[in-house]
Amino acid sequence: MRDFLELVVSATASGCVYALVALAYLLITRPTGIINFAVGEWAMVGAFGGFLLLSRFPIPYPVAIGLILLGMFVVGGLTERLTVRPLVEAGAPPLAPILALLGMLVVFRELISLSFGPDPQPVPPAFGFGRLELGMLAGSHQSFFIIALTAVVFTGVWFFFERTLAGKSFEAVAIDRRAAALMGINLRLVTVLAFCAGGAVAGLAGLLVAPNVSAHYLMGLPLAIQGFTALVIGGVGRVEGALLGGLILAFVEQFTVRYAPVPPGLAMGVPLVLLIGFLLLRPTGLLLAREARA
Repeated sequence: MRDFLELVVSATASGCVYALVALAYLLITRPTGIINFAVGEWAMVGAFGGFLLLSRFPIPYPVAIGLILLGMFVVGGLTERLTVRPLVEAGAPPLAPILALLGMLVVFRELISLSFGPDPQPVPPAFGFGRLELGMLAGSHQSFFIIALTAVVFTGVWFFFERTLAGKSFEAVAIDRRAAALMGINLRLVTVLAFCAGGAVAGLAGLLVAPNVSAHYLMGLPLAIQGFTALVIGGVGRVEGALLGGLILAFVEQFTVRYAPVPPGLAMGVPLVLLIGFLLLRPTGLLLAREARA
């Protein structure tokens, strides 16, 4: 029983990381309609930011989180300004920004590879490598930290969209961009803030997962696939869907590795199997967007 509950804690922590990456997708996709597959590389950049600030130049962890969030906020904004806005203003087809962002995926990966080399780099966890027991539940300090911080992030994002005027503006743009523009909402500002917020959330996901997997220049693609799969499972239009999808994906992954009679390597295909299954059987995800509900 204790082994099962430890697996639950581990799967929940992994699901929270996937949910954060899914949230980064959602923050950009909802108001803009652009799928930014570079969010996995943004998570990788956040992980290497953690390596620099916590390993090479040790500073307090809260300060490091703040600096990484700020840095990734700027990275998201610059990415939108340099690759997306020129195409939108030129009247390029909707697929053009997506392809441009795929190109940025390669740029981020190669920059990190050239800067830090191909070897994994260690990132220390927030509270060391100790173990925490809460009754029958047990796991690493980092697992509980990931769960707690993810709960704070999702609560804050939900409150923003549900209880603030600015959040309502984002929702209005997501429902109908043209009508939102006629109501005086600044579409350009919404777009750049969406990219900035997506960059910050993706960078946080990379920082949180880095102590478990180390910072590596190839870590972005698996996170991008897992995050996108989580978004598809939960539903593209709901903040809660990103969290639900991340948890479902992680539990299926880890329970498959632990209990299914398949080689661990084949479990890497679980996200792709779930992604294909949901796209074929329920492309809207488990939770419908508000405007899609009756």
